Amino acid sequence: MPPTPWSEDFKQMELADADFVVRSIQDGQAFHVKRERLEQGSNVFRAYLKIPYRGDMFACCESGYVLDTLDEDGHTLDMDESAEKLGMLFQLLHHLPEPYEETRAGFTKLQIELPTEIAIPFPLLPTLYALADKYALSDTILQVLHTHLGAYASTYPLRVYGYATTLGVDDVAACASSFLLAPPLSSYTAADVKVVPSAPAYHRLVQLHDYRIKKLGELVMGEEIFPHGYGKCPRHGAKTQEVWEARKKVVGGKIQAATDVAAEMADIGKEFAGCDTCAKAANAAISMLRYKCAKVPKRVDKIPV
Repeated sequence: MPPTPWSEDFKQMELADADFVVRSIQDGQAFHVKRERLEQGSNVFRAYLKIPYRGDMFACCESGYVLDTLDEDGHTLDMDESAEKLGMLFQLLHHLPEPYEETRAGFTKLQIELPTEIAIPFPLLPTLYALADKYALSDTILQVLHTHLGAYASTYPLRVYGYATTLGVDDVAACASSFLLAPPLSSYTAADVKVVPSAPAYHRLVQLHDYRIKKLGELVMGEEIFPHGYGKCPRHGAKTQEVWEARKKVVGGKIQAATDVAAEMADIGKEFAGCDTCAKAANAAISMLRYKCAKVPKRVDKIPV
């Protein structure tokens, strides 16, 4: 098994069976790598290393893009890239991490705390994605990066939502949106929301909040404690109905996208502590409300367009 790639000094990566050398023009650092891995994982390397004469192939590209020339033997390549970035790039090409387990099955596992050390550290992911784009890395590598981005959906939900939306990784973006129900969107600063790449992407979050607030409000206001008179207490029925309706108005007036409506209504239980019939009816109504509210979409990809 290769070493954990993201806990090492990137500049020190070297393979015992290397057959190719890449040297950083910026730092003078040489990397001993496998030519086959470069060609398999990168369309840029594949195109460059396959043609007989390379010369100044990339001279017309943006400054600092990729390559200078191979040496006379064709075994050493100079690249106008920092040693740190080359090290990260070659780690992906030679020691690709496993997909992050908790997100492999569809980005559904709630991650209360920061992921364990098996996830690529979050601050590295933007640079890795930039390298993946610059060197046209394979879909296999990109899919692994997506799972590691998804690992942080609950710890950095707004940033993950922004990155994933920019990258077009819709399942990761949708997962992150489910962790953006609280606080209210209005609490974010302008600097915070800059990570969201477009007005439509931000608007989807607004729509999600609006949909949930309206739907939760409809559910709580429509829930009856004695539906069709069923289970109505002959002694306290009228009073219980009055208390229930009053509580619904209080809860309905302060609903946010992340409000646990059933829990808010459960506070009414102490009002009926002296009557088993009324307490039973309240518990049944709250349970039904909890069931209905659980079905209200929590992700941007689940709300009506």
